[in-house]
Amino acid sequence: MEALKNSLTKQSNTRFMSVGDLSIGQLYRIIRMENRETQYGITVHCVLEGAGDDGGIMEVYLPRSIKIKDEDIHQFNQGGDDKVLHLIFKGRRGRSFNIGFQ
Repeated sequence: MEALKNSLTKQSNTRFMSVGDLSIGQLYRIIRMENRETQYGITVHCVLEGAGDDGGIMEVYLPRSIKIKDEDIHQFNQGGDDKVLHLIFKGRRGRSFNIGFQ
């Protein structure tokens, strides 16, 4: 029963956000990625872990200009706990999101 409670708590604490809702300059650890079919075509979906005020689990879709091969995503997701890749939201550039990775 405790495992069910923990699973439900984790799911209810997950926030679904736009990249534009992330804090500028904040590092968000990428936990998992996948290519998903959307109404706009294939888009990279990321599960992020925030820090500080943005703590917790967040799910975002990366801008459509970001393309990652399925093999690269699979390799990243299989990397274990030593994989470290962060998403950084740097603000907007016109109507586009300016993001970086570290």
